[in-house]
Formats: sequence, structure tokens, C-alpha cells
Amino acid sequence: MVEGKHRTDSETKKLRTKIRTEMFSRQPDFWLLLVILLLLGIGTMMVFSASTASAYSKRDDATAYDILRSQIFYAVSGVVIMLLASWVNYKLIGRFTFLFYGVTLIFLVLVQSPLGRVYNGARRWLNLGIEFQPSELLKLAAVMYMAYVLSHPKIREKSIRLWGVLIYGIPIAIGILLIIIQPHISCVVIIGGMMVMMMFVCGVKAPTFILGIILVVVCGGAVAIWAVSSGSLDFQYIGNRFNTFLHPEQDPTGGSYQILQSLYAIGSGGLFGRGFGQSVQKYLYLPEPYNDFIFSVLAEELGFIGVAIVIILFIVLITRGYKISSYAPDRFGSLLAFGITTNIAIQVAMNIAVVSNFIPVTGVSLPFFSYGGTALWILMANMGILLNISKQSKYPKF
Repeated sequence: MVEGKHRTDSETKKLRTKIRTEMFSRQPDFWLLLVILLLLGIGTMMVFSASTASAYSKRDDATAYDILRSQIFYAVSGVVIMLLASWVNYKLIGRFTFLFYGVTLIFLVLVQSPLGRVYNGARRWLNLGIEFQPSELLKLAAVMYMAYVLSHPKIREKSIRLWGVLIYGIPIAIGILLIIIQPHISCVVIIGGMMVMMMFVCGVKAPTFILGIILVVVCGGAVAIWAVSSGSLDFQYIGNRFNTFLHPEQDPTGGSYQILQSLYAIGSGGLFGRGFGQSVQKYLYLPEPYNDFIFSVLAEELGFIGVAIVIILFIVLITRGYKISSYAPDRFGSLLAFGITTNIAIQVAMNIAVVSNFIPVTGVSLPFFSYGGTALWILMANMGILLNISKQSKYPKF
């Protein structure tokens, strides 16, 4: 009797341990979720600090909290979107890949219609009751399309062969060409880099890469010729940007003004920074300090230590994203997580490189930090998908 009782107690403990393990395995990645919330919180604080002077300049009755209120709304609603996306099975999302990609292309076409809006010389926004950038949707749509094609049993074998690049190359090339017309070069680099990385991890052979490069050059050349002849693309403007990058000191009050102010901000931060809210460059010296160049204000106020902490947080987010990809329960989930993480990694690297003058200035925002509504919502939807994949993956999450 005693031996039977001990056996029953032992089996009960094993069953409880198994149930507890299964319960924990269905939880989202704790470190990823923590880093997302930390980056969002720090980013919202930095938007407030960087936007106080700009908020007053918007209108006569403005207050220092106007831009902050909007960003808090976007951040809170973004968390809701992330939670909703984390509850929806990513495999269900995958079923709507072609529909989502097709709708995104339609939005990109509509940008060139009267519904499109032009800001700072670029036609990137679409007004359908609310204004948003369809190019932000394309980042996710392209990842979903690539992940679906390269994981589908009947399509994958064809997609990695020589002419198989056309299966995903042509649809994504159409999207890229539509954002070249806007123009939105940084988005082209992000999507193109993601596409190359996903082809690489899927074992696409060298001849296929070469064919893809040839197709990109031919299509890009054709679009460039059309854009120049129609006046849609100004190569002189692009040339001026590149010259500003190489010789910023030659035009300190013109084309080089923004990057020089950014470098002044970064350089004056020192080790510990001037202190939160104490930036000088944000007082209308640095254009759009709460948007693409918010990292410069961060460096000025929080110094090298603050910059290092933020970069470490981004590194943790990216490494957790790739870990989720490596432990995903199926190929589609693995490629989806890999593509989303790669997009973020490229965008973060580009933004920091731009504000530090390592690459020419281009309009690229810093995830979780730069002010914006729909861009933040789409980013948080991406994070929700990552969390959902992590829920269905079995690996240590704490």
C-alpha cells in the first residue's frame, strides 16, 4: 500500500511538472516583451523631451505636451494592437498573405493619385480618412510574401531554382518600384536587404542571386529613365545629398545644416549627457528633432551611457527575434520571424548611421522612438506576430 501510494505521489508530481512546463511553454518570450515595453517607454519619454520647443512653434495656443499626448495615444493603442496580434495565430495571418500584399500594392498606386499627400518633397502619404505611409505596410507585406513562398511545400522547390526568383522577385520588385517613384530610398534599402537575407538563409544558389541582381539593375534602370524623363525623380537632388555626406563642411547653412546640427548634438553629449530635457539642439536648431533625428537628442541628453543602454536593448530585441526564428515550430513561422527581425535590424542600423553621418541623409525613422502614428502601429503589429510565434515555440523564455 505504501509503495503504491509513493508511486501515485511521484506520478502526480511528474504530471504537475509536465502541466506547469506546458503552461510556461505557451507563454510569450518574456525578454522580448520586456525590451519592447522598455524601448517604447524610453522612446515616448524622448519624444516628449525632443518635441517641447517644436510643439510651441506649431500654433499660438500650443503647449509643450501637445506632441506628447499624441504619442502616448499612439503608444497605448500600439500596445493594444500588439496584444491583439499576439493572440491571433500567425498561421491564420499567413492565409491572407496574397490578399494583404495585393491591397498594399493598391495603396502604393493610390499614393500617386489625388489621394496622395506630399511632405518635404516626397509623395509617400495616403489619405483615406487617416494619413499613413503604405511603404510601412510594404515592409510587413514583403516579409509575409517571402516567408509564404519560401516555405510553401509546392512552391519552395521552384522558388530556390534559377528562374524561381521570378516567383517572389517580380511582385516585390513592383512594390519597390512604386516606392522608388515616391521616392523613399531608405525603404527600398530595408526591403531589398531583407529580401537578400531571406534568400540567403533559404539556400538560394549563387546563379539565382546573380539573376536577381541583373533583374534589379534592369528594372531599376528602366524606372530611373522613366522617372527622370517624367520629372518624378531628381538626380541632382540625390547628387547634392551624396556630396553633402562627403563634404558636410562645404554648405553649413544649406544642405549640410541638418547633419551638422546632429553631429553637434551627439558630440556635446559626452559620457553622461547634458541631462534629460536639457538638449540645446532641439530648440529649433535641429529640424524635426522628435522624428528621424531623435537619436541625436538622445545622445545629447543621455550621453554615451544612455546611447549604449538603448543600443543594448535593440541588440537584445534583435537576438531574441532571431532566437524565436530558430525555434519556430514550422518553416513559415521561422522565416516570418527572421524577416521581421531583419527589417528592424536594418532600420535601426540605418537610422544611427544617418544621424552619425556614416551614410547619406535619408528619411528613415528609429523604431519605438521616432514620432508617428501608423508607423508605430504597424511596428507593434510586427511585435505582436513575433510574440505569437514565440508562444508556439518551445525554448527557455525567461
